[in-house]
Amino acid sequence: KAKADSITDEPTDIIFDKNNFFPVYTNDIQRAQKEIVIVSPFATNKRVNQIMHYLSEGISKQVSITILTRPLEFYSEKRRSGLEQKFTILRNIGIIIQYKSNIHQKFAIIDQRIVWYGSINLLSFGYSEESIMRLYSSSIAIELLNSIDS
Repeated sequence: KAKADSITDEPTDIIFDKNNFFPVYTNDIQRAQKEIVIVSPFATNKRVNQIMHYLSEGISKQVSITILTRPLEFYSEKRRSGLEQKFTILRNIGIIIQYKSNIHQKFAIIDQRIVWYGSINLLSFGYSEESIMRLYSSSIAIELLNSIDS
């Protein structure tokens, strides 16, 4: 499916931009039942703060949540201390934060079947003209999960 006139609760495959993906993305996070994996090479305090509530709701429902991002030394001094505080809060509520210096992919996998994949950093999206696809595919989800383990 290329583009829908309206967003429904049914799984759809749609290409989104930075202006319209967030409500659907957070809805997927809220509906997660088992696992959320977010791979975002970069993060900003504002975006982590914005998504923190949705992630803590998942933790309260026993959803396993893992965030993979670049190590803090890749961030400017100004951004680093705020992110360190945010990541500490996320760790303290039960979210796994992993660092990997050479990641470039940007995606999220929800319950090993909903895939958000594209050029939007899911923890720092903002100013540039980027896009992201929402797919419903267990095979793509597993392939992407395997790609970060290697």
